Amino acid sequence: MWILDSQGYKFLKDKENVENILKGAGVKKNARFSIMITLVLLAGISFILVGIVRKDDIFKPLYYVKRQIDSYVYGYNTAIIKNDNIYNKKKINSLEDATKIIRDDLKHQNFKCSNDLETLSLENELESSYLIADVSFCDISYNEAEKIKMVIDKMYNLFPNIKGALTNISITNAKTKSEYIAYFQPMYQFVNPSEDITKYNKVNKTQILLNSYYFLNEEIMNNSLERVVGEDWYVKDATWESAISHELGHYITFVIFLRENGLENITFVTKENEDKINEVVKNYETGDFSRKIVTQALNNYNSKYMTNLNLDEFALTISKYAGVKDENDVLIADETIAEAIHDFYLHDNNCLQSSKEIIELIKARL
Repeated sequence: MWILDSQGYKFLKDKENVENILKGAGVKKNARFSIMITLVLLAGISFILVGIVRKDDIFKPLYYVKRQIDSYVYGYNTAIIKNDNIYNKKKINSLEDATKIIRDDLKHQNFKCSNDLETLSLENELESSYLIADVSFCDISYNEAEKIKMVIDKMYNLFPNIKGALTNISITNAKTKSEYIAYFQPMYQFVNPSEDITKYNKVNKTQILLNSYYFLNEEIMNNSLERVVGEDWYVKDATWESAISHELGHYITFVIFLRENGLENITFVTKENEDKINEVVKNYETGDFSRKIVTQALNNYNSKYMTNLNLDEFALTISKYAGVKDENDVLIADETIAEAIHDFYLHDNNCLQSSKEIIELIKARL
């Protein structure tokens, strides 16, 4: 119960006083409403800003749903990051600028991935240890990422002079699901490929791509490698992960070719070096360089072991993949060298004698 004194009662009996009170209450109510709207707007703006700065927290659930939908549509897990972005009209003034834009391209996509801090730590170790601009395992499990890192570590220990030319190791979606397990791409024109070189410097990526069909699907990799690719296709004891050493074998040959042509890498392209880079890559892709190495290894082998093998027979002593031919029935010597390096990775000095002859030439030229 309210108790009013006589002055208070008279005050309330006056209509003008009551109207003033109600008006005041209305003003206060409107003020509170305005404050509430302002707070809601500020909260909304804050949410957007946090979303921009902290994509990993805000949008991660959306990409989780997308991964599940893609898995349902394709029938297997696929990579959610893009490796084939192209940027134009970008000002690149140094190798450091080129490295930064390569790194940022995939680091800015990290929020889409489900990888944990341990996996990120593995990526960072590889980048810093071997001067690789970006390593993106993304949704590869930590256990699998650890196995891949072990392969890369051992390869760089076996061939310590190969740092500096590889810009990326990344999970990707192949054009067809089982097109390759891993793939070495010597040059991907990444920044300003269609721009005038007199106005814009260019950036190339040199990368090893890991096929999501295998590395994101444990049930597929639970099958033996031989069951999927065929018996004796790779060298003895090959595994899903050791196939990456084969691709690093291609990279090693590429590094040798670059250095023998006066280049350390092909990442930063300027008006002064563009023609040379394009010519060197074109010459590398003919396979003549690798063929000369394998031919020399064959001659050394035949002389040392008193045999009379031809080039095709020599390659097939390593594996079926080492002896693969092109559409013109010519041995692809790049694959012969890569398989010899794969053999050396798995068996060190206990590798095949034919592999050993190739390895001796490779090491002498690094």
